[in-house]
Amino acid sequence: MEMTEKIDLNEMKQQANKLLTQDGLMELLMGAILFISSASFSGTVVLTPFLGLYVVFLNRILEGFRTRFTYPRIGYVKLPDDYSKEIGYGILTFVGAVSVALGVFIYVSYGTISGNLIYKWMPTLMGLILFGGLQYNLSKTGDTTNYIYIFAALGGGLAFSLKNFAEPKLGLQLYLLTMSGVFIVAGVVRFKVFIQRHSVREASSDE
Repeated sequence: MEMTEKIDLNEMKQQANKLLTQDGLMELLMGAILFISSASFSGTVVLTPFLGLYVVFLNRILEGFRTRFTYPRIGYVKLPDDYSKEIGYGILTFVGAVSVALGVFIYVSYGTISGNLIYKWMPTLMGLILFGGLQYNLSKTGDTTNYIYIFAALGGGLAFSLKNFAEPKLGLQLYLLTMSGVFIVAGVVRFKVFIQRHSVREASSDE
């Protein structure tokens, strides 16, 4: 039998990724990270160790949540592992590039680089870093919701950098807190929609 249509494996993988990430977990985790980061910059360093715990227990958090809520509704989805080293190098390269570019911008604009100026433009830097991660997630999933997050991250970062605050750190703290709220609200909404849209599948009685 001759196949009349070609199977696009990349599109299938993208659709599987999109389905898997519609449970709101990514947004909730991102919101938690940004909240802890904001608290750390405000001087509440007691929360900082949780960032390390997040890295250590990330896979367990993901699988625990999805085993409880996601897989019973859409089935178990096993996706090929990404090349973690290449992704890591890509992240470091991107962060380094935007940091240097922002440093050059500050020097050209003000004729000097100081701690206060760096803090003033840190929201923009964080917005660019979030843009990189969200753009990568968009390419993996094709989920256009990422465009909303990108707009909020870039627009918010620029807005908080342009506004003058009494203390240079305050702009960064408020930006991180605002983006944390955006992601947490979005995560809760997406989770509720996911639960309503996908009912729990009944286990098969066949053995």
